Amino acid sequence: MKRPPSSDPSRPGSPVNEPALVDTHTHVVSSDHERYPLSPRKLSGTWYLDAPASAAELVAAMDKSGVDQAILVQGVGAYSFDNRYAADAAMANSRRFTAACCIDVEAENALEMLSYWIDGRGMTGIRLFALASEGPSWLIDPRTDPVWERATELAAHIIVTILPRQLDELDHTLARFPETPVSLDHCAFALAEPETATRLFELARHPNLHLKVSTHVLDDAARQEGSARLMVRRLVDEFGAERLMWGSDYCQTHDRSYAELVAFAREAFGGLTPAERTACFSGTARRLWPTLADQA
Repeated sequence: MKRPPSSDPSRPGSPVNEPALVDTHTHVVSSDHERYPLSPRKLSGTWYLDAPASAAELVAAMDKSGVDQAILVQGVGAYSFDNRYAADAAMANSRRFTAACCIDVEAENALEMLSYWIDGRGMTGIRLFALASEGPSWLIDPRTDPVWERATELAAHIIVTILPRQLDELDHTLARFPETPVSLDHCAFALAEPETATRLFELARHPNLHLKVSTHVLDDAARQEGSARLMVRRLVDEFGAERLMWGSDYCQTHDRSYAELVAFAREAFGGLTPAERTACFSGTARRLWPTLADQA
């Protein structure tokens, strides 16, 4: 009978000799709809109704799977620009969480709202949710430059969420803000097709670009390459492990349990050297989100 792997008693659910694990892409949904009412945007899916997970439920799942810390990324599909639940959840458990807000960058009070969520509510990042299925997006509109400048002043880490067709826009934006570290959600979903994957790899020349290698990315890699390990290896070779980080996308991704998502990640990154795994699983995240490093 095969014995289960031993666990580190200080990190429940974690196999021995595994690096610390930071989940850089999670979403939480409160069961208290009176205090935190849903405000869905017209995006695909109703994950926030089908399989919602509260902050407490996420912590329980993390504990069972050996995940040390997580970044609560504002679930735009569930709450639009109302960041209260993510902010409150991160503040209530700052040892395990930090959070990224999302604002309407085209609103007249965009700078005021950014300062409110970062300075006033303790959030530490901003998610620039710029998905555009056609035409240019506001990502390259100079009128939104003050948002980038204010985020830099506030030391708020910037996350960009785009589609593959917008990689040229990201290229342009990264060149305009070369000193600003940027994380790219889901690798812009670019690894689903060889042509867009090639375009993503071209952006490795921007040293300020970091990639979130999420479950979406690993699923696409497994379909394209037959193994997610091969794509993870290539991403490390192209960008360097110090610019990669893992994210589950839980609970928006809920076709598997959280434990299964973590196991998938451990397998996908399993072909890396110990130093590379440490960078991808915690080092990059804690460098970009220093409040997590402070609590480690």
